[in-house]
This record gives sequence, structure tokens and C-alpha cells, in this order.
Amino acid sequence: MKKAFTMVELIFVIVILGILAMVALPRLAGSKKDAEITRAKAEIAAIRSAIQTYRGANLLAQKGSGYPEKLDETTIEEITNGTKLGSNWTVSEDGNTLTLTIAGAGQPATFTYDKAKGSLTCQNSDATTTTDTLCEKIEK
Repeated sequence: MKKAFTMVELIFVIVILGILAMVALPRLAGSKKDAEITRAKAEIAAIRSAIQTYRGANLLAQKGSGYPEKLDETTIEEITNGTKLGSNWTVSEDGNTLTLTIAGAGQPATFTYDKAKGSLTCQNSDATTTTDTLCEKIEK
């Protein structure tokens, strides 16, 4: 006599798999947003570190204040030794503003580059937002 699963057993397993899928899928959707925020944190940290390293090298070589004149995509790639910004970033033409947009994470975050100080300052596009903002999530 052959042993096999009955129809009731197969339906029971399919129902259990369906319940597990309903529980897991919403959690996985949030994971993508968290991963993009983590990547943005790493990119900003790399850029800030590269700005300071660039300045130190230029001061040693006695080349003025040492900070990069602008932070366009080419400059970022040069000073960070090849790091490219993710597709969530847009860079202004003058190279003084980087904007990060992450789906489901609220208003975009805008990083303004001050070439006199070599700093990147984050502010949300919508200043009226009182909830946990994208800048707060990145700057933590």
C-alpha cells in the first residue's frame, strides 16, 4: 500500500503557509525602508569623513582652505575613492544641495553643503512635520 498525503492534510498545510505569508509580508516591506535609511547613513558618514580627509590632505599640501568647492556626483566619487550615491539621491546643479527621498519615510531630507566650514547640514523639506523625520532617522 502506498503512503501519501490526504487532501485534508494538504489543505491544512496551504492554510498555514498562507497565514505565515500574511504575517511576514508587511514586516518585509518595512525592512526595505530601513535598509535604505541605513545606506543613507553610511553614505553621509562616508562623505563627511572624505571632506575632512580631503581638507587635511590639501592643508598639508598648502592648497588653500582645503574643502571641496562643491559636492556634485563627480566630486563625491573622487573624494570618497569611488563611492557612488544611491538612486534615492538628487544633487543640485551648483553642488551645494543633496536631496534624499525614500518612499514611505515621509518628506525628503535636504543636505546643504557649506564649503566655508566643510559641513553637511540636514533639514526636512517640510518644516511643519512633528513626527520622527527622515533627518532625525539619518542623524541618529
